[in-house]
Amino acid sequence: MSEFEDYIRNRFEGVSKITDDDAMPMDFWYSAVEQSKTHENGAAGVINARICKAIPVEFRAPEKVSIEVFDSFAGEIPVISAGDPGDFEDLVTNLVHKGVRSENISKTGASFIYGKSVRFIILSSKPYSNVTAGEVGLDEETWAEKSMLIRRSHECTHYYTKRNYGITCNILHDELMADFIGLYDAFGFYKSEWFLRFLGIIEGSGKRLDVYTEGLSPETADAVKSIAVKASGALEKWSLTGDFERMTNAERIDEMCRAGLAGIAGWEDRL
Repeated sequence: MSEFEDYIRNRFEGVSKITDDDAMPMDFWYSAVEQSKTHENGAAGVINARICKAIPVEFRAPEKVSIEVFDSFAGEIPVISAGDPGDFEDLVTNLVHKGVRSENISKTGASFIYGKSVRFIILSSKPYSNVTAGEVGLDEETWAEKSMLIRRSHECTHYYTKRNYGITCNILHDELMADFIGLYDAFGFYKSEWFLRFLGIIEGSGKRLDVYTEGLSPETADAVKSIAVKASGALEKWSLTGDFERMTNAERIDEMCRAGLAGIAGWEDRL
């Protein structure tokens, strides 16, 4: 098997869906959400009092912090959102990394914590994939709002594949699926051009393809780039079909898991 064949190998092939029965104590989160509505410092105060007790966050913009239990296609999941980038970075540092600041935290826009009994998502409103508002034709405020929505459904897609297949990987297939669902949920449509901007295939601020091809030979990286273009274009065509519109997000993800990256790229010729 060549390096490229191994990279595009469908890791979902032959994997049966599993039943994730791990119980998560949602009462704690429901209580936190309710308390955030009446606490004098809102969600920021509740987070420091109940969630970040060990290392509280000195919030810069506490009014831009929120907490919710999101009823996603993957199941209920607690979501903490921070409108100020510094607040997001401090939340991830203090809550996830126990006060140790990651050297790549400035490039991070979301954090997904997945354990047997503790699962939640932390979101920022940083420009998605570091792509500027102008590059997608939006004003900065709208792009910040949409970036957060993209991230929420992106992380929920990873949550779905982890819960139902036991798989989540930082490779192109998984990231294409997650961005596809994220963009569609945020905008009501999917534009392949935007995904290619996120990857950096269309030149601009995005550079994520470098992450997914790190360590690959130049020839393999070029082949991955080519299949990314084809697969992304195929998904845009698919998103315009009646079959797609009749599907739930869960069914759409299952379909993309079954197809694999090469299979999705092959849809372009029949759609």
